[in-house]
Amino acid sequence: MKPPICSRCGSADVKLRKQVISNGAIQIAWRCMKCKRWAEQPMKWLAHAPLRIALERKGYTIDDIPIVEDYSDCQPCIICGAPGESHHWAPQAYEDDFGKDWIQWPIEALCLEHHRQWHRIVTPSLVFHNEIERKNND
Repeated sequence: MKPPICSRCGSADVKLRKQVISNGAIQIAWRCMKCKRWAEQPMKWLAHAPLRIALERKGYTIDDIPIVEDYSDCQPCIICGAPGESHHWAPQAYEDDFGKDWIQWPIEALCLEHHRQWHRIVTPSLVFHNEIERKNND
């Protein structure tokens, strides 16, 4: 399993890292150690089963991968009160448009339904979210 080159800064210093989402599920992807961002854009979360096999061949487990983002204690959705996930008001996909201050924009908790609704209304042209909608509606 060969790490990609960071699509943001071009660094080859890319390692596997974990993100814990609000429901406690673990997502794993390649993280750039130079710019401290997820290396692949659009984001590519890795399937656990093949990753587990690849790690075991090298004497590691998924538990050995460090957590870089933990949203397991997120607040409830600000609209309906359901379990929420952190959501940036300035979409990460538009980081280049907003500049380096993008990360300072507000973050609010939205449940999956309201997160999708927000993107359908505010960022309908984002391919990533349109693909998720199609997959989840099939």
